[in-house]
Amino acid sequence: MAYITTDEVKAIRNELKEKFPNLKFSVRKQHYSSVHVSIKQGDIDFSPLYLDGWKAGYLQLNEYHLRNYGEFEPLFQKIVEIVKTAPAKVNGRVWYNKSDAMIDYFDTAYYFHVNIGEWDKPYEYKGAK
Repeated sequence: MAYITTDEVKAIRNELKEKFPNLKFSVRKQHYSSVHVSIKQGDIDFSPLYLDGWKAGYLQLNEYHLRNYGEFEPLFQKIVEIVKTAPAKVNGRVWYNKSDAMIDYFDTAYYFHVNIGEWDKPYEYKGAK
């Protein structure tokens, strides 16, 4: 059963703050089974990722297709890696995903979502310092 503790979410938040001091994150637990990570503001201009017709300042990342994000791929890979590995430093529990949608079987340590901005509060580009 997917489950994430408050301490594991705190470990993700702390490691993201440490590794990316130039970005401000929102890291929150949703119910008992998932963690939501949003990049709220920073000195990185994500505007090339916003498609015409989509709300500028908000983008839901697909963690399975990070290669589609061009120059930002290494940044997003590192964020996803932290989301998957930071909780293990709290209790040794390793993230896994043994789900198989073909047979309607879902088994994962916990779910996670990574966004640029939030649907009601867009990402704020603060410019390079």
